[in-house]
Amino acid sequence: MFIRLIAASLVIFSSLFITSPLLAAVSSALDESTVAVEDRSRTLRSKALKTALQDVILKNSGSEAALSHPVILESLKNPSSLTTQFGYQEADGELLLNVSFDHSKIIALLRQAQLPVWGKQRPTTLFWLAQSDMTDRMIISDSSDSELRQVFNDFTQARAIPSVFPLMDLDDSMNISVNDVRGLFVEPVALASARYQPDYFVLASIDTVNEQTRYAFSLYQTQTDDALLTPLVSKRAEVTSADDAAAQILSAVSEYYAGRYAIADSGEANTTNIRFVDIANRKQLVDIEKYLLQLSAVSAVRLVSLNGLSVEYQLNLFGTEEDLHRLMKLESRIDELPQLELELDQQSLRVPEYIWQG
Repeated sequence: MFIRLIAASLVIFSSLFITSPLLAAVSSALDESTVAVEDRSRTLRSKALKTALQDVILKNSGSEAALSHPVILESLKNPSSLTTQFGYQEADGELLLNVSFDHSKIIALLRQAQLPVWGKQRPTTLFWLAQSDMTDRMIISDSSDSELRQVFNDFTQARAIPSVFPLMDLDDSMNISVNDVRGLFVEPVALASARYQPDYFVLASIDTVNEQTRYAFSLYQTQTDDALLTPLVSKRAEVTSADDAAAQILSAVSEYYAGRYAIADSGEANTTNIRFVDIANRKQLVDIEKYLLQLSAVSAVRLVSLNGLSVEYQLNLFGTEEDLHRLMKLESRIDELPQLELELDQQSLRVPEYIWQG
């Protein structure tokens, strides 16, 4: 009985460290890339600049298909025209070239190619990953120093996908077993994911036996109860290595996000109005306008009215109103006010209202 009381106390204590939500994230370094080079020669620098530009195109589009577009292929012939600065550094005995590109030119390039743009506002993903071989089975934790954990870290950084792995502390260990993850049993994992409050979570297993590697994964959204039992993306396959398995899992997740959150110019010049209420100070106005302007669905922002504690904006959109509101749901600083029960003809005239919590 005493031991059970201690265990229960430790679960409560450990859960205190997971109190703030991970909902969405603002990805930085979307216009930066680091490439390993053998020396500082002009020839290798030119090749590295091309690789760096490919990395940045992937970060800002989310899809590998963008790299085969004729406009992008043409830009890769002269990456220096988009470069703002570069510099060398040495780390762990390796020479690295750090490159920064002009953000506005990168976005203009994607718009010119009529490709979708994946903005800074991105969902956070919690990865439940079970790895097994001939001798061991484990769930990869956030603090793991395994090679597979590093592969996931490198890829998510390269694609600017905000991600986290479970702590696998006493709380997690009492609720989730490696068989839950390997069996893709979503119900217990969904409950265990709640403490991290991610936008999405992935259930994945990578098994290597007798030099054969198999993987299986499913991606789930955590925002709606109906979506929990139905995977958004799911796949099983046999590959040559655990690294290949990780790359295929992460590529599929990235492609799904790009399809959902990257916005292409529809060419229809759509506009919509939104209103923020309970404005307390001028700084909130500045922050709101700055936030709206960085959304990949928005091409222009115009202040329509400022009336007491509310402000209304008219937004010119690259995509649709649905695209806009899908992106806004990722922002933890925004709460949408509930809609009133209106007649169908009145609903079309209603201006959506939000509260800025920043």
